[in-house]
Amino acid sequence: MRLRRMIQRTLKSKKFANTKEREAIPTSKAVFKNHPLYVIPSVLKNQEVLCPNAKKRMCGMFKGELVYKRSDASALTARKWLYDGRKVNQRELSKPAKIGKARKKPVPKGFQALESYGATTSDQADGLNLHDKDEDEGKNKLYGVWQTKKWSPPRVGPNDRIPVNEFRNVELALLNPGLIHLELRRIAQVAKRLGLSYAPCLLGFEGHGGNRTPTIRGIIVYKHTVDLLEEAHLEFESQAVENEYKEKQRAIYGRWQRLIVGMMTKDRLEREYVND
Repeated sequence: MRLRRMIQRTLKSKKFANTKEREAIPTSKAVFKNHPLYVIPSVLKNQEVLCPNAKKRMCGMFKGELVYKRSDASALTARKWLYDGRKVNQRELSKPAKIGKARKKPVPKGFQALESYGATTSDQADGLNLHDKDEDEGKNKLYGVWQTKKWSPPRVGPNDRIPVNEFRNVELALLNPGLIHLELRRIAQVAKRLGLSYAPCLLGFEGHGGNRTPTIRGIIVYKHTVDLLEEAHLEFESQAVENEYKEKQRAIYGRWQRLIVGMMTKDRLEREYVND
């Protein structure tokens, strides 16, 4: 019975895939802009380019334009391909599929990297051989999927340095195996007191357009130091809570003391001057 259900489910998924493949070519140019299956050259975005052998999988014609598969249109910067689990081949770095205009880099505001993090200064971009001076000159080198290969972040061992980017933090989306993200209150203080290497964690960005700001929360540490950090953090937090309680008690006693002294002073002044 279970086997029969699995076979039926597989047949259904295949049927659905075949139905999508047989979907009719759109009859309106506007539909091509965001169509999941088909694309024509005139609606390609500035950062998109067609695969060199896309004509082999041509799907038809639309008002004199060749219709291609949407999967044959792609282009990203070398760094952005990493988020899709791919990396530009070394020999292709000097042969971009397209060169587009790069956005101006905003002037850093708010969060600034500090020297006291305890993280190493190795640049992730340099380690991946992706840093390109053309980006600083207002150009973006774009690469197609055919110029890339499957990629995953390399494992970081206990004796390796924590790889950080040019802003001296680690992007969670590119976290290396062997490293762990810890998001605990005041965990950075604990790591610093223990003398353990760590780096701030970049979760992503908030906002739109040129107003995007980095969201940095928690730290990245070696996997083998997690247990030690968590135990030390528990003790540190217990001590911190106790200190906060004592501080609040002192503040309460201080306020009561000022109130009582004030009332006593008022009473003394009234007795001394009102009776006279």
